[in-house]
Amino acid sequence: MISVIIVNHDGEAHLGRCLESLDGSGAEVLLVDNASRDDSLLLVRDRFPEVEVIPQEENLGFAAATNLAAAKASGEALLLLNADAWLEVGALDLLTAKLSGRPDVGLVAPRLCYPDGQRQFSWSPARGFVGEVLQKARNPFEAQAWAHGSLARWLARVVGPTWYSAACVMVRAEAFRAVGGFDESFFMYFEDVDLCLRLEAAGWRLAQEPRAVVCHAGGVAGRSEVEDLYRPSQLRYYRLHRPQWESRLVERRLRRRCGDAAVDRWLTVGRG
Repeated sequence: MISVIIVNHDGEAHLGRCLESLDGSGAEVLLVDNASRDDSLLLVRDRFPEVEVIPQEENLGFAAATNLAAAKASGEALLLLNADAWLEVGALDLLTAKLSGRPDVGLVAPRLCYPDGQRQFSWSPARGFVGEVLQKARNPFEAQAWAHGSLARWLARVVGPTWYSAACVMVRAEAFRAVGGFDESFFMYFEDVDLCLRLEAAGWRLAQEPRAVVCHAGGVAGRSEVEDLYRPSQLRYYRLHRPQWESRLVERRLRRRCGDAAVDRWLTVGRG
């Protein structure tokens, strides 16, 4: 069985399409609602009564909410699917076949696209100072096929192992639980980078199934909100996984760019 895990917070605009893409799949669907203020829960209960809803009184963050659902899931594979993403026809079967046919693989990612069909990054270079520079250089070419192809992957591997976006990934339940799931000290952002690193460290391989296509709307948060979610996780990730000089360099750059008060706040939030 496949268990689909969706974490939702005010995602009503896309949630219906997300759940519709799972109709007829036979999958167990668990939705953690992180204290939504819109009509997300009403939509699910009216149109998708088969979905198991796990409502929360506060926003737990993506990592903690996913772990909560994973503890209840009965599937041998967990499809982690953003509330603003939906599967194209055949995607679930292709991901399942890839995972079941490769016992050494712990995580399989699809090919992501925007709702208009334009390509979207589903993998990125290893997070680190050089890797982030490479990704920034790659960002303007997101719509170009070469930015996703073998040459780009080869260049990315120079700085370390690539990682896959948790907008949609299928993870072997055994592997996910063996590494302890997501690190809940990441409220949002970098939890997928951290998971990929820990899966590989535990001996699992990561793979992509480009024939499986998933649309991801993305971009729903404002810039200031993204900063206050992204930066604490970025700083924590560097402290956990990168050399001390890189962590200090990133912190200094952020202090020059955003000010001491903001960075001190982010360091407090990201400490755990």
